[in-house]
Amino acid sequence: MSKLRILAGQTAVYGISSILGRIINYFLVGLHTAVFLLDEMGVVSELYGTMALLLIVITFGMETTFFRFYTKTHDKHTYHVAATLVVIISLAVALLISLQPEHFGRLILGSHFQPEHTILFQLLAGIILIDGLTAIPFARLRLENKPVRFAITKITAILANILLQILFLLIFPAIHNNEYLPWLKPLVDTFYNPHFGIEYIFIANLLSNLLYFPLLAREFLLMRPSIKWPVLKPMLLYTTPLVLTGIAGWFVSDLDKLAVAWWATDGLSNQGVYTQTFKLGALMMLAIQAFRYAAEPFFFAQASDRQAPQLYARTLHYFVIFGLLLLLGVSLNIDWIAPIFLRKAEFRTALYLVPIIMFGKLLYGVYINISIWYKLKDKTHYGLLFTGIGAVVALAANYLLLPLIGILGSALAIVLSYGAMSLACYLLGRKYMPIPYRFAPLAVYTLIFGGLVLGGFLIKLDNPIWDTTLNLLVSAIAVMLVYLLERKNLLQPT
Repeated sequence: MSKLRILAGQTAVYGISSILGRIINYFLVGLHTAVFLLDEMGVVSELYGTMALLLIVITFGMETTFFRFYTKTHDKHTYHVAATLVVIISLAVALLISLQPEHFGRLILGSHFQPEHTILFQLLAGIILIDGLTAIPFARLRLENKPVRFAITKITAILANILLQILFLLIFPAIHNNEYLPWLKPLVDTFYNPHFGIEYIFIANLLSNLLYFPLLAREFLLMRPSIKWPVLKPMLLYTTPLVLTGIAGWFVSDLDKLAVAWWATDGLSNQGVYTQTFKLGALMMLAIQAFRYAAEPFFFAQASDRQAPQLYARTLHYFVIFGLLLLLGVSLNIDWIAPIFLRKAEFRTALYLVPIIMFGKLLYGVYINISIWYKLKDKTHYGLLFTGIGAVVALAANYLLLPLIGILGSALAIVLSYGAMSLACYLLGRKYMPIPYRFAPLAVYTLIFGGLVLGGFLIKLDNPIWDTTLNLLVSAIAVMLVYLLERKNLLQPT
């Protein structure tokens, strides 16, 4: 089996967990938009955006560092040292937040902070603690090429989260209000708090994440507390730029959601619309996340192969083609996809943003592919340069465009920032690790698919059934044509 097919197979397995998890979580989007108000969903979005930043700090770039140093030295202490450092940082950050929840609440939510939000930050501390403690054990599964076990563990926690949210947000309130199974009311009332709302989103997340500990028991038992300086020192030199890169990258990936609340009119309400629309556009992140889980350890493992540059080039080629097909399929069919997940009409007022957001995220996937050179050449400080460029572009674009064109400006900022990062990374990467990327055919595919998406939005048939049928037919024809054009290259050994 060719190396490219191995990568595709592992990506598919990781993708199953990501896709299933996202599909299940999209059920929650429908549940949340049916139960909560726009302002409440704005608070949830702000907290989860903050969580993404805190996880960058907690994991300290140790997942990538672990891959790099273990594949290079095969020293078992690499795992112990990486895990120990992340555990220490996780405990420190979680303790700090749990002891000062009001301070962090005012810092994150500003004038929107209310005293009842304090418990949200205490729950947030617990969630990020568990995510931090399990980060390196999950990385070990990826390094050992165990995508099936990785996927089963993730899916189990996701299913538990869904079940708990259904209980907390639908079943328990009905029982409490004597609408369903009234004989269970005395039992339910012993632990159900009717004054909680979005709090139960975080409670369910925390409880479901606890399942990681028994499911990752083997990885935890293999872990030995260790801060061995000869092992840690080069790892710190490698990972410190990655942490700063991750923080700058957070500005690129999550600043738009916070900027809508800061600089748009009706901040939290607009943020509620934007973030729920973003979840549809972020379907592209399914492919990117699955690819990243498989590709990062795979790229490091292939680094010594003389044919590695050609392999990396082909990987990017098919990644972009698949991403464009996904963008086309979702965008053309968004009119019937959106109501499944966004139950209230007020959450579906910005569906035109979906293809823009998806294209921006596709450019992020391009950056992930192209940026492998500075990780393989141990020049991780360049990552900070590229994400710094992206952060500046994202900040400037959001600040300038939001007051002018509203939330469309935030969607365009994603495209501009990831585009700038990819271009800068490619131009500098040619000096250190020339890779024969074929951008010309990808540009042609992009223009054609972009034209089809635009046509789908501009041309609408009066009969919704015929309109949906036409869009599905165009999507299927696009897949078939791409297969016919790329079939010979796909069959080539790598």
